[in-house]
Amino acid sequence: MPFGDSITDGYNGDTPGGYRVELFRLAHAAGKNITFVGSGSNGPNTVGGVAFPHNHEGHSGWTIAPAGGRSGISTLVSTVMPQYKPDIVLLMIGTNDAIDNYDMPNAPKRLGALIDSIYAQLPDVLIVVAAPVPSRGDASKGDDTALSARIKTYDDAIPAVVKARADAGRHIISVDMYTPFNPNKATLLEDQWHPNLQGYVLLGEQWYAALQPLL
Repeated sequence: MPFGDSITDGYNGDTPGGYRVELFRLAHAAGKNITFVGSGSNGPNTVGGVAFPHNHEGHSGWTIAPAGGRSGISTLVSTVMPQYKPDIVLLMIGTNDAIDNYDMPNAPKRLGALIDSIYAQLPDVLIVVAAPVPSRGDASKGDDTALSARIKTYDDAIPAVVKARADAGRHIISVDMYTPFNPNKATLLEDQWHPNLQGYVLLGEQWYAALQPLL
């Protein structure tokens, strides 16, 4: 289950399917039989000559938990997890919290509570927690130039959130999406925070590198 915000959905008109396209392509090319589950649906009809699974649980504009008038993906856990019963949850969330600068010191605690709620539904699920990508930060285009720093501070707290659950016996790992994006983010982002096609390919590669030994 790809689970997150608009980056999981594949927000831009020229990137339907987002990172899921490259992740599926790499897995299929390696002979791995995977599918995606969730209430959302988009993406190309075929990838690598086979039918592409369209489903996902990416919600544009959503935060970790309900905040500042935004919906939070935490509210979905009690319904979508038992309904779709994923073996793996690909979780990338927190960008919209950082965009709004909503109580960022407690964002890692909200993430931890979200993760714990998933395990309450699916105790044996593998959760792969991604540190979100940086923002563009181009002042000449009116960008919030402090946003990347807020995202980075949040991202730096994610390994400790993950380690605490792993030490308690949960199946959980993290993957850093910020670092590979940051040096070339101007060429990997379509706007302030949504990847372009090249950026989504990189995200798919990073997800697959984390998952490949486990599939």
